[in-house]
Amino acid sequence: MTGRWTYRISAAGVLALAAAAFTLSYDALHQLALDSRVRPGLAWMWPVVIDGTIVVALLTVLAAKRAAASTGYPWTLAGLFSAASVAFNIAHAPDRPVARLVFAMAPVALVLTTHLLMQQASWRPTPDRPAGWAAGPEPEHPHTPGDHPAHQPPSAEQAAPVGARARVRAAYEAQVAAGQTPTGAGLARAAGVSERYGQRLLAEFTADPTLAGHPNGDSRPATAAATTRTAHPEGR
Repeated sequence: MTGRWTYRISAAGVLALAAAAFTLSYDALHQLALDSRVRPGLAWMWPVVIDGTIVVALLTVLAAKRAAASTGYPWTLAGLFSAASVAFNIAHAPDRPVARLVFAMAPVALVLTTHLLMQQASWRPTPDRPAGWAAGPEPEHPHTPGDHPAHQPPSAEQAAPVGARARVRAAYEAQVAAGQTPTGAGLARAAGVSERYGQRLLAEFTADPTLAGHPNGDSRPATAAATTRTAHPEGR
């Protein structure tokens, strides 16, 4: 069985378990809403609000991680509503320890299976990192084994697509030359790459003294460049 089929079967199993856990928890919460004299025509909404918030909050955690945003609030929301769902399921259970445990398992299983589904979604290749991305193309500046360039490109440069890196670098140099302060989001928009990739290259370019001092891409130190211009003036 290939890895793709393993992933699909595992994802289908997680979805089936999550649906079963949601159904069991929904029935208990719906009955509790009816017992609490919520109108029958509206009682079905209450379980959706409780358990639906758990699912949406956990999915928001996944979206926030991909966007490199804070996950504190969605995690807090998922924890609060998970505890509320477990408490309400236990409140509806008969007054026996085993029965309370049985009713508590449905919301717990819903939370755990939804978290498993989040993990599986994070395993799938993203558009800016297709399968085999780590292998990378040829280096941007190939050289023979005898060459020893003064500035060795980092591993991230070798792994990234050449065209994308060149576009980000050109956008960075143009913004620095114009007196602007480059940002990861601005470089990503200008070069047509993901914001995370733009932020990573921004940090790399900012830490590179040869780029920070020479926005036009001259990788030589200032003293060396000045010496060359003096030794070889224009017109000679």
